[in-house]
Amino acid sequence: MKRFVFQISVVALALGSVASGGEIPVPRASTSVESTLPLLKGKHAVGVRSFAWIDEARSETATADEDDHREVTVQIWYPAIVGERNPVAGYFPELEDILAAAADLPERDRNFIQAHAALRNVATNSVPGAPLVASAARWPVILFSPGGNVSRHAQTALAERIAGEGFVFVSMAHPYSTLDVAPRSGFSMSIDWGINQADEAAAAAADDRLADILAGDAAFVLDRLRRMARDGQAFAAKLDLDHVGIAGHSRGGTTVGRACGSNPSFVACAVLDNIGPDRESRTGVSPPFMTLRSPWSEERVAVLHDYLRRTGSVAHDVELADSNHFTCTDLPLFLSDLRVEGVEPGDGIASCATIVTAFFDAYLKRRISPEDAWVPPVEPGKATVRRFRESK
Repeated sequence: MKRFVFQISVVALALGSVASGGEIPVPRASTSVESTLPLLKGKHAVGVRSFAWIDEARSETATADEDDHREVTVQIWYPAIVGERNPVAGYFPELEDILAAAADLPERDRNFIQAHAALRNVATNSVPGAPLVASAARWPVILFSPGGNVSRHAQTALAERIAGEGFVFVSMAHPYSTLDVAPRSGFSMSIDWGINQADEAAAAAADDRLADILAGDAAFVLDRLRRMARDGQAFAAKLDLDHVGIAGHSRGGTTVGRACGSNPSFVACAVLDNIGPDRESRTGVSPPFMTLRSPWSEERVAVLHDYLRRTGSVAHDVELADSNHFTCTDLPLFLSDLRVEGVEPGDGIASCATIVTAFFDAYLKRRISPEDAWVPPVEPGKATVRRFRESK
């Protein structure tokens, strides 16, 4: 199974202070904005908030400090009440700290970081701290796990579209897996978790360990949101935290597979361009599942289909014809080497958002029966769809 991994060193940087309750102020876009993310408009305007939390119950095993604990930062997009002149958020506010860290990294890693300079002076379409739209029902929540060395911000266009359709989209920064800066622990990139080593047994054990850590992050974020609701915080009290969806890109598929295989709170699961942990690839998972992917080799597709046939409910494999590993992220908007020839990056993101939104509308919001013959909304000739039912 192909995995996307960067082996790098870790540098600590300090970030600004964190507001009470773990909330991080989301900066407004600069007055020197050079570009704006595509507006993939939904039914609602979109607000954005950010939080950082320390999991005192879990040590940070990626560092040597025995007193270091797992710190998880999230970016949350949601349906919002927005005025005509509300200032929008800037994109990737930690970018300057990340670029500064590049000076202390090996050349390969330095070049990788410096390529992100193209993300400077970009505006989003989200309004920091805007009020959540009032609703008679609680808003459905989707947790999102980014790929290895991909920031929690790198799905912003996708998140804005999905939030605009009536979901709360929570993108997680996984320390030492994603590319991010946390308020207390500073800057980190993906370390070598050992999942690509030649010893197959050791690689499988490392894969299992990483899956537990990433799924643990998802469980921790869900617990923190529930704690906010119990503490009477109006924002969290309006969220449906009993039945949650989860999605992930690339390595985020590891998070999704383990979380959906071990936590009954996750009732609908989607993976963008990956399969999942080795263990779940053999056992399958229970909730409705979707893989949205680029064209793969026949061998890899066969592994995926074996996995999907083991679903305890219903599973969908959606192959986008004109796509690649990064099509559902913002990165092709800024990095031309990641584009698919002849495809506008914004159109690729819009296609991903339409399919992902429809999946979670069906299996998370409406919670339709697996017997329902739901079909992903794809254009004829632009995608191939396979459906799998429980094989037990």
